Amino acid sequence: MVRLNFCLAGILSLLALGWIAPASAADRVALVIGNGAYQKVPTLPNPPRDAADIGSALERLNFKVTRLNNAGAAEMRKAIVDFGRATEGAEMAIVFYAGHGMEAGGENWLIPTDAELRSDTDVESEAVSLRSINLQVSKARQLGLVILDACRNNPFAAKMQRSLRTRAVARGLAPTEPTDNVLVAYAARDGTTANDGDGRNSPFTTALLRNIETPGLEISFLFRNVRDEVMTATKREQQPFVYGSLSKEAIYLKAPVVARPPAAAPPATVLAAPPVVVATTSTEQNAGKDRTTPPDEKKRNAFTEEDAKRIAAMGSKLKLSMPPFAIGETKADVPVSFQRYVGIWVGKVGPGEGRQKMLVLTEALSDGMVLGHYVYGPAAKGTWDEKSPAGYVGFAAKISDNAFRFWSGIYAIEVKFTGTDAMSMRVTNPDKKITGPAIRFTPLWRLVSADRTLPANDAKGGNEGGRTARKRTTASSSSSTESEPASPDAGGSSQSTKALYAKCSAEGHRIAGGPHKNVGFSRIEACVRNGGQM
Repeated sequence: MVRLNFCLAGILSLLALGWIAPASAADRVALVIGNGAYQKVPTLPNPPRDAADIGSALERLNFKVTRLNNAGAAEMRKAIVDFGRATEGAEMAIVFYAGHGMEAGGENWLIPTDAELRSDTDVESEAVSLRSINLQVSKARQLGLVILDACRNNPFAAKMQRSLRTRAVARGLAPTEPTDNVLVAYAARDGTTANDGDGRNSPFTTALLRNIETPGLEISFLFRNVRDEVMTATKREQQPFVYGSLSKEAIYLKAPVVARPPAAAPPATVLAAPPVVVATTSTEQNAGKDRTTPPDEKKRNAFTEEDAKRIAAMGSKLKLSMPPFAIGETKADVPVSFQRYVGIWVGKVGPGEGRQKMLVLTEALSDGMVLGHYVYGPAAKGTWDEKSPAGYVGFAAKISDNAFRFWSGIYAIEVKFTGTDAMSMRVTNPDKKITGPAIRFTPLWRLVSADRTLPANDAKGGNEGGRTARKRTTASSSSSTESEPASPDAGGSSQSTKALYAKCSAEGHRIAGGPHKNVGFSRIEACVRNGGQM
């Protein structure tokens, strides 16, 4: 004990003397620079506003933000060195720069407000290199991110004297090759220039602000959304570009919404209002019970711990590499026609066991964005890609015309509702108008039951789904399995198995007390295994 106390006293003494630094680095750090008030060329109005708005967004994302406004060379260099010290031990480090930038001699430079740049030989002494910033953010453990809204037309280049021995000063920025865990995002791809815009922010920063705080939007998909929005806003004249690569680990600036256990209800002292049924295929212990929520409840959460265990077991059975995910509360302002996408959907491609597929759709937003994962099992033996392993890809996509489209990392995929309780997936190439064969997906679990959704042709993004939709769905349920849970064989069941599911589900409706209610999914599964006996 004496020896332990002596060691502890020694360590505390070293800390007091400053020989051992206590761990105090912030997990998330950011440096935000907006240069607009240039002394030797015309002023840029947007960069200071762009930097101010991005800085505020990053602070809301729990970044410790250092801000520079209209900074000169000495101020920028000192801030970058200080920021490099702050990144040591940080999980994420982000540098956002808005202002003038240029390529000279094959290297990229950010231009301070006091730069004059009479000659191309002045660049190294008057500007700040992108390479130096990349080195600083690379110290972060998980992600180093450099965002440059700096590809504007360069007014310095026209008057700059060229030396005979120096390489050309090019239009826009040069391509860059960051290493390790660093991504570099340009407002416009190499060799092209970006539009400063007529509004408060540039088109690039406007799109970035619209996406950066979206929960569950993986970093790669965040910048894909930004790219598409900028190209639309500029009529394809400006194409943002991202350089660098990351590991397969999903990275979020704002994590997905995590489900929380519902709080215990207080004892009722007055007569409660009639409950509103929330659709879910729950487990055996909840068989015959309706999951309810008060009618004034603003959010909806029906995915239970038992549901999560059942999905995990099914993923293991289908040899899927399941992603970590949570299906949290759904805001009440999300239309039913968007809510109906949320769920766990399964299908397969190929004969026999084939290659199993799963769509884990975790959240739908009121603007039509849907978030989730595309999960695929190992390729079947004897196929051309039989050595292809299991895996998954996270995505965020926009629902449009009863469908959404996302990039799998290899090809574009379209997912579309084909009935009240089934979806199809196919590989697409919009440029060449080529589509692959459709794969049918049916639900293992879903937020909204089929009797609350619209027929595919009637879904237009509103809060529809009234009496007509219910009547059509119910009428077809006796002759189709589309409104029933999917077979454990993930879409590969025989017609006889489908008939058993229809029979067991119909009996479940009867036991539960109505066409819009049902018993737990596991009880229906047991019924099917028992030859149709509930």
